[in-house]
Amino acid sequence: MFELVQVSDFEAEGAFDEAFKGANGVIYVSTPIILNADPAKVVEPLIKGTINSLEAASRAGVKRYVLSSSSKAVESTNYNYPHHITSSMFNYEAIRKACCEPNVDGLDRFVDVYSASRALAELAFWSWVGMNQPPFVANSVVPDGQFGRALDPENTTSTFRMLKAAAEGEWDKVFGQDAASLLVAAVALPSLVNERIFAYCHNSTWNELRCKIRLISPKGEKLVKGEDQAVEGRDLSNADRLIKRAEDILREIGQQGFASEEDILRDFLDCL
Repeated sequence: MFELVQVSDFEAEGAFDEAFKGANGVIYVSTPIILNADPAKVVEPLIKGTINSLEAASRAGVKRYVLSSSSKAVESTNYNYPHHITSSMFNYEAIRKACCEPNVDGLDRFVDVYSASRALAELAFWSWVGMNQPPFVANSVVPDGQFGRALDPENTTSTFRMLKAAAEGEWDKVFGQDAASLLVAAVALPSLVNERIFAYCHNSTWNELRCKIRLISPKGEKLVKGEDQAVEGRDLSNADRLIKRAEDILREIGQQGFASEEDILRDFLDCL
């Protein structure tokens, strides 16, 4: 049975109490996206909402809790820099920029502040769990760009719109349904305890995606327009160990691992 409960203000005391009554598990995916140059207007709402949800889960007697975090909590994209991503990494560089650099409106500033807010919210989550030792098991899932089939293509995620636009740049990506499966696994599998699970998989340039979209179907040929854009660099980060761990978890719940890039793009085209 599906029941919809409205939570009008995530920052209000007891905001989630009614919603969590009778729940055995909580998957907290409702972190707001606030684009503002002032970290005071972005960071505090995210942390407050996260802590409120944790406190409500504790009061409700929830058995398991999963935070949906973000790859921006781990690091900002750093082109042409080979390095390994580990489960202990947090985006301290974005935190430094958000706290120490001027509040000047602009996309780069918005992204830095947003990235810092996601890092600080997840750090607050783990800190609260460590200090309060709640009666529930806590995990986090760290998704990267979410591509694939959309329930509502006209009102959907930012990364879906990026792919549809075939814009300049580069993005790590994972099938949206794979990330959802990892969230379900994190709240359901007894073997997952206090773990940070990375929903990372494929890494391509937009130009490579444009080429594959053209080849998949006539619909893809019509969608891709204009010339490919100049690529200034590649994301050379390596998350192989984290990807293997996530694939092992997906196999525990009956999947073969992450979906292929071609399957992601086919699902993307099918819903347009």
